Amino acid sequence: MANWGQEKYTLGEVDIFKIYKGYELFGTMNINYLKLDTVPRFEDGWQPVLDALRQGQFFVTTGEVLITDFTVGGKESGERLKQGDGLSSIMLKTSLEWTYPLNWMAIVSGDGQQVYRERIDLSKTKEFGTLDVSVDIDLTDREWVRIEVWDIARNGAFTQPVWIE
Repeated sequence: MANWGQEKYTLGEVDIFKIYKGYELFGTMNINYLKLDTVPRFEDGWQPVLDALRQGQFFVTTGEVLITDFTVGGKESGERLKQGDGLSSIMLKTSLEWTYPLNWMAIVSGDGQQVYRERIDLSKTKEFGTLDVSVDIDLTDREWVRIEVWDIARNGAFTQPVWIE
């Protein structure tokens, strides 16, 4: 959708068509982790949650893989990176936490027509770990970039795009 020319974000959601007594829902649900300064009080309304979602300040996960930090050229998900910022060598930084050993991370980007994927092998990780990743990437002629991370049990997480002007 990011290649369609509109800045859209992808929410994690679950379709439950039937619920039985004792049915375990949470083990298979996607979760949206919002970047908020504080947890809003119910009495204060939903505006901080809606603002974070509207601005792309969140990542989606099944819960076993967490992307605790993600920047490209110092910009976070939902923010804009300017073309004049030297896109042939931009630093992507991310911090990861996980339960099961990781399998791989993909740097996903697009030019408005085509989607590009650069896979980084993470199969040497162990269970219950953390990792800071810094990678120089080339974003020449790209319009957006995001990452996704997957573990050996097919649990994953993905960020929302950093937009490129």
